[in-house]
Amino acid sequence: MSLRNLRILSAVASKGSFAAAAEHLGLTQSAISLQIKKMEEEFGVSLFERTGRSPRLNASGRLALERAREILALYDGIRDELSPQGSIRGVLTLGVVPTVITGPLPPVLGRLRRQYGELHVRLQCSLSAELVRQVDDGNLDAALTTEPPFAVSPLYEWRAYDGEPFFVVAPKGTERAGTEALFNRFPFVRFDKTAWAGALVDGHLLASGIHPQEVIELDSLEAALSLVGQGLGIAVVPLNKRRLTDARKQFTLTPFGSPQVIRRVGMYRKRLHPRHALTELIFDELCRECGYMNNT
Repeated sequence: MSLRNLRILSAVASKGSFAAAAEHLGLTQSAISLQIKKMEEEFGVSLFERTGRSPRLNASGRLALERAREILALYDGIRDELSPQGSIRGVLTLGVVPTVITGPLPPVLGRLRRQYGELHVRLQCSLSAELVRQVDDGNLDAALTTEPPFAVSPLYEWRAYDGEPFFVVAPKGTERAGTEALFNRFPFVRFDKTAWAGALVDGHLLASGIHPQEVIELDSLEAALSLVGQGLGIAVVPLNKRRLTDARKQFTLTPFGSPQVIRRVGMYRKRLHPRHALTELIFDELCRECGYMNNT
């Protein structure tokens, strides 16, 4: 087994077909098929289900892929680990949820860039569920997400660095009232019920016996707030410290839930990773920026 074959396995899994993997790696499709066949002969098991139009990893294939990506990540990280002792350098690919971009991350990256000129951070913005999947697939070194609503595998870890309280956001000048009264008066501008935050809000509304009469659903938090600003409804959103200051000037805010619902934001990553030192540096700086006590 060679590193080349491990890269081929990873490419087939990420691209979805032998043909796409061949194009990505600059090889022929027959060469890809031959190397996969050799790997299966060496392991003594089949790695793919070949009953459909596209090859699909079976249980053995998924395990082999996970180990292959761990090996490739460790190998690719050797250069960074062999850099002069104490130096912080290299490229880090970091996933982020949208609220992190408008919160503590920019000042953290600004400080780190001024202090470590050879550290480069590439950002990919998406919802938490997608970012977790990208970390699992090896496409991201780490991700800043909301707290997963499931038990994290022992191979991974999620650690909190901040908390974001939820508020019912109403048009500026709205007479202060309880949550139920606001929902009786205004349409509900909902932020993507498939997102973890959306599911959390819906679950709390259901438990509180609140049933919005009219719902407008959007996939953008900014778009939801824009509609609220125009007097078209109310929204329930998490607000970090920076956004909270601005929101108080633009909207009427009512704490959501009693006690107030708070979601934790943290870093999701593999426990063993060649860029662990870089992700740890960013995590520590985020804790510092947010005033969050790192006890884990």
